[in-house]
Amino acid sequence: MNGKVVVAAVLAIALSIVNAQARGPYGSINVGNWKGGAFTNDQTGAFSHCVAGASYDSGIYFMVMIDQVAGWSLGFQHSKWSLTNNQSFPIALTFDGKPPFYVQGVAVGESLVRVPMPTDSALIAQFRKAKAMTAFTQGQLFQFKLDRTAVLLPTLANCVAVVKQQGIANAGDFSQPSLPRSLSLQQRHR
Repeated sequence: MNGKVVVAAVLAIALSIVNAQARGPYGSINVGNWKGGAFTNDQTGAFSHCVAGASYDSGIYFMVMIDQVAGWSLGFQHSKWSLTNNQSFPIALTFDGKPPFYVQGVAVGESLVRVPMPTDSALIAQFRKAKAMTAFTQGQLFQFKLDRTAVLLPTLANCVAVVKQQGIANAGDFSQPSLPRSLSLQQRHR
């Protein structure tokens, strides 16, 4: 199976993060090991979120998502997990060995956990600059090497802004900051 099919299949699992079936990815996000794009609600066709994820040797697929109203979430998926939908449990997230952040994870499928993040929080600030993260829950410790998160978060925000401004049909490479359509047209005529 080629890499794009694997990424698309795993991202399809991430669709349940927003509790609706979704279609995508539209456009692309390529930041370090993170891959993703924009997604729409499968029933309505409306833009729902942008997500990027990375695979880890542990078998966990780790995702970062921002929805259409700027709500941030982390997602963790492992094919061998057997979770009960809506099961909630505490998770301690530690960035670069600093004091932990205590959050709630919610199972949004048999093998997928969603962790909502407050929009303007110290957690997001730590995630953005961290090189390593651990997640401790239910007696298990999971370790993650973080790659280019300082670039990933603005790229995801750019994805949402571009799709909201220009529409899903104009989705491109969200990894590159894009000029608003009106500005780019003005610059072409100079």
